[in-house]
Amino acid sequence: MRHLMPTVALAFTLAGCSSTPNNPSLNLDTRKSASEYAQCVFPKWQQIKPEASMTESKGHYKLLVVSKVTSDEILEIYKGNPTTRVFLYQRAPLSSAFGRNGLEQAARDCL
Repeated sequence: MRHLMPTVALAFTLAGCSSTPNNPSLNLDTRKSASEYAQCVFPKWQQIKPEASMTESKGHYKLLVVSKVTSDEILEIYKGNPTTRVFLYQRAPLSSAFGRNGLEQAARDCL
């Protein structure tokens, strides 16, 4: 039984890695600038997940939540003309208790 536990743990770890999506789970457009949208969403994400972080480069923002318990949540915000493009990447569905639904709702609320 002791030899089985590391194998099971490894299987779960690999399953989590293989569930990284190539396609966004949510595609949105907004008339807000990329900066305005990011400044709206980021505090909401921090309320739900205090470990949320944001990086910025020219015309692009990336919000990221990394946790030991849940999978990564990534929100990419791209400056566009005339609209800003928003892409939410979420791994395999998790319980709403982990804040997954709240992060998606925050992305929608700031449109």
